Amino acid sequence: MTFCLTHSSLVNKIFFFLTGSKIYFLLSIKFILCLYLLEKFNSIMSLISNVEEYKEVLKKIKNNFFESLYIINSEEIFFSNDFTEKIKKIIPDDQKDFNQYLFFGNEIKFEDVLLIAKKFPMMGERQLIIVKGGNKILNDIMKNISQIKNIPKSTVLVICTSGVKIERKKNELKKIFELGVIYDFKKIYDNKMASWIKFIAERFGFQIDYKICELVRERTGNNLSKVNIELEKLALNKLGSIVNSDAIIEHFGINNDYNLFELQNEIGKKNYSQVYKISNYFSKNSSFSIQQILSTLHNYFTNIFQIHTLNNNNPSSISKTLGINYFFINDYLIASKNYNIREVVKILRILNSYDLKSKGINYEGNSNNLINQLVSEIIN
Repeated sequence: MTFCLTHSSLVNKIFFFLTGSKIYFLLSIKFILCLYLLEKFNSIMSLISNVEEYKEVLKKIKNNFFESLYIINSEEIFFSNDFTEKIKKIIPDDQKDFNQYLFFGNEIKFEDVLLIAKKFPMMGERQLIIVKGGNKILNDIMKNISQIKNIPKSTVLVICTSGVKIERKKNELKKIFELGVIYDFKKIYDNKMASWIKFIAERFGFQIDYKICELVRERTGNNLSKVNIELEKLALNKLGSIVNSDAIIEHFGINNDYNLFELQNEIGKKNYSQVYKISNYFSKNSSFSIQQILSTLHNYFTNIFQIHTLNNNNPSSISKTLGINYFFINDYLIASKNYNIREVVKILRILNSYDLKSKGINYEGNSNNLINQLVSEIIN
């Protein structure tokens, strides 16, 4: 983005800024300043919501672009663990005993962290200090920001917090930006999980498609730490051999024919015989709870409803607008042709009523029996 100012006897305080191939004119100094500050702020406080954004974070570390202070805020422990493991590599192995520190927020005081942070590294370029569970330490940093400014450039301080609400307008927060960066990891929703699972799998050298990623998600939920642990186990067990989709299916105990992904797809295709086979299997084997099935189908038909409201059949546009993985767009388009918007609304109402029944409201039977009843109402 480029900002320009023109001033002459004929032109008084006329501004324009160039972004991409477009030029915008007649903006006030205050507005341009706000744009500049917003751009600067976003470069320092990053909201990480997808794989590509996280790759950029790791790329900076790999290319030796370091900050003096990192605040890693996430409810998902995977990110704090993964980030700290990556940044530990900046300290050579033969220096870790005296230039790398790991503390837990409930076991150390801010004053002690500050004392160590002000030291210079021994026989090396940097020292690394990591504080996990650092919610209280972060509060202390904000109250004593002037002392943090005295930390030498050779110190890299990483504070890992969980679920802290980052308030952009806080003056203390603005001062932190002079020293480092805040990475605020957003909650991972179902439609993003496949990309994260694929990212983790590829780091272990596994090549899997998005369908397998969805099947893994069915087993792990939106828990990236669990995904990472299970794939790490698989990598160790299969050391030296090729890991393909079949190996992952076997490891996670996935039934390739009877799973939630296949259930929603067969409903979408109106393949009734296969739908009944899957629902009967679920009822007899308790593979998935009625709540899991309801949640999956509700998300599925909500996406179909949104496709109808778009009046747009362009797969790329739908994928981008609704946040649906492009790999699955064709399946959703088929379903949207098989179910008009009135039918979709009716199905969503059916799902809501069964949600109440699953919680014992107006229903006293076995919840497993609800599965076949639910499927019958949807497809009829």
